[in-house]
Amino acid sequence: MSVTGKDFGIIGGGIGGMATAIAIAQLGGRVTVFEQAPKLAEVGAGIQISANGLAVLTELGVDPEHAGPASRPQAIELRDYKAGRFVARIRQNQNPDYPYLQLHRADLMAALVARAEKLGVTIQLNAKAEIVDAFVERPEIRVGKTTQFFDAIIAADGVNSQTRQDWFEAGSAKFTGQVAWRATIPADNPDAKTTVYMGRRKHLVTYPLRGGKMINIVAVQERKLAAPQDWQTTDTPENLRAAFAEFGGEAQDILSQVKNVRVWGLYGHPPLQTWWRAHVALLGDAAHPMFPFMAQGACMALEDASVLARALDEAWSFKHGLARYEAIRKIRATSVQSIASSNGRIFHQSNPILRIIVQTALKGMSKVAPKSLEGRFDWIYKYNPITQTPFKIGIIKQFLVHVVIQIAVQLALFVFLNIERHPYGDVIRWLFFGTTLAICLTIYQHIRARR
Repeated sequence: MSVTGKDFGIIGGGIGGMATAIAIAQLGGRVTVFEQAPKLAEVGAGIQISANGLAVLTELGVDPEHAGPASRPQAIELRDYKAGRFVARIRQNQNPDYPYLQLHRADLMAALVARAEKLGVTIQLNAKAEIVDAFVERPEIRVGKTTQFFDAIIAADGVNSQTRQDWFEAGSAKFTGQVAWRATIPADNPDAKTTVYMGRRKHLVTYPLRGGKMINIVAVQERKLAAPQDWQTTDTPENLRAAFAEFGGEAQDILSQVKNVRVWGLYGHPPLQTWWRAHVALLGDAAHPMFPFMAQGACMALEDASVLARALDEAWSFKHGLARYEAIRKIRATSVQSIASSNGRIFHQSNPILRIIVQTALKGMSKVAPKSLEGRFDWIYKYNPITQTPFKIGIIKQFLVHVVIQIAVQLALFVFLNIERHPYGDVIRWLFFGTTLAICLTIYQHIRARR
């Protein structure tokens, strides 16, 4: 099945939604993007894109460095919060084949929109879209009193996706007990460092944007009081400074320059049983919300977009293509989610003894085995969803699963028929019988979830 000439509706015009639109349009699909905001603009200022995300942007024909000046950090410094004491240095951009960029979100968004429009993607703004019926061959999207039919619908509408709540038996996203502030301050320092200040139940990240003309600030704090999910919610600089009053050194100098700041709550939802149903699929944060502690939210959405488009184009049906998309993406996205959460625990360590142990270990690795510290995340950054033939991996995985199932069934039958003389024969026999039954039920649920 080719996507050429097929109609695709994409709910959500952020980075993930626009990248999906481009990926499908490049293969010949007709794409309409529905964005409920009155204009396409990414707030939040800074974004970090590692090599895995840049590989997808290259495939999509998008060069973020042409849209606006980007920074290429030589290293990320980890520092303790009190006086900015140095802990560790993790080098970046040591290999030109695996770049790591820091750029303004608005620049990246502008480049994606320009590419989508060039490919003929229809973009409807101020369009609050809802799916009328997901379980039909041609699902329908309604915007106000207008309806449109599509061959497939992709929901890239964020962590609180209405599509996920309506059609995937999932509730609304829940507050995770963490809030984040974003701000920028003017600067004139192309050599500004990327720094993570690690505190007790909070951390602060700073890095340069647009060639050092501004500094991006992201501050995350654990607290019980929730904040809205909307990135447009403003807060006062005084509240930000009060939350990080115990931070010393250069961190205080940076915070003292903040004039305008936005705050939003970090929300999430439990892992989903499936990312697709019939001809509808979830993508990006709608499927797998990411904590910002690995700076991989946008990169995972870009990877999703690339894999989804090719899975559909190479499949024999929409359902087969969406199933392959999930099979290829789910384990990797879940693994990155786990690493992001782990980083958060390191950054926010509140136990003074454990904090000393963790920081001493990081400092030791940074001095004695820097390559080991830098290579911890190679499996994330050096992954290329275009060249690493994930589809073949997915097919091999499915084949191995079937082989294991067959072996388990045959072993169960053998034990069931040949264990008569064992003193615990009945117990062993029914144990194997129960295991076989559990396997069969799992297969049945797996098949049922994909109908």
